[in-house]
Amino acid sequence: MKTTILNKTQIERILKRIAYQIVEQCFEEKSIILVGVKPRGVWVAEQLKASLNEISKIEVELVFVTAEIQDDFEKEQPSIANNCIILVDDILNSGTTMMLAASRLALKRPSRLLTACLVDRKHRKFPIQSDFTGLSLATTIQEHLTLDIEAGPIIYMN
Repeated sequence: MKTTILNKTQIERILKRIAYQIVEQCFEEKSIILVGVKPRGVWVAEQLKASLNEISKIEVELVFVTAEIQDDFEKEQPSIANNCIILVDDILNSGTTMMLAASRLALKRPSRLLTACLVDRKHRKFPIQSDFTGLSLATTIQEHLTLDIEAGPIIYMN
């Protein structure tokens, strides 16, 4: 049985709020780079970019990565060195995916590395946190959350 955690309207509101929080934190930056973790973090990053473009004059670039070591991270990306980076994923659970991606980004020497997610489940295996969080949710480890983009978008638990 699926239980809806966030519907389309709630997700849109959360993304707009996170965009405002990013502008408040990064108002001195000329540009920022949103790094979406494939697959669904890419969608979240694209939505954040659209919201940021509506409310701010900060230049926003997108980069997409996987947490895998052998991906195309090196190809056709803007320079991360000395830039403000925001690592974006849909759901932060154990922190494994975000930690792997953040460690790879840190090697590129950004001026600042921040993180954002729609839902934070707080089941950490690694010492990473979300700087911009839509919803913190207490769940059991057995419960599974999914962002379904085609269905709305909605986040549901089963």
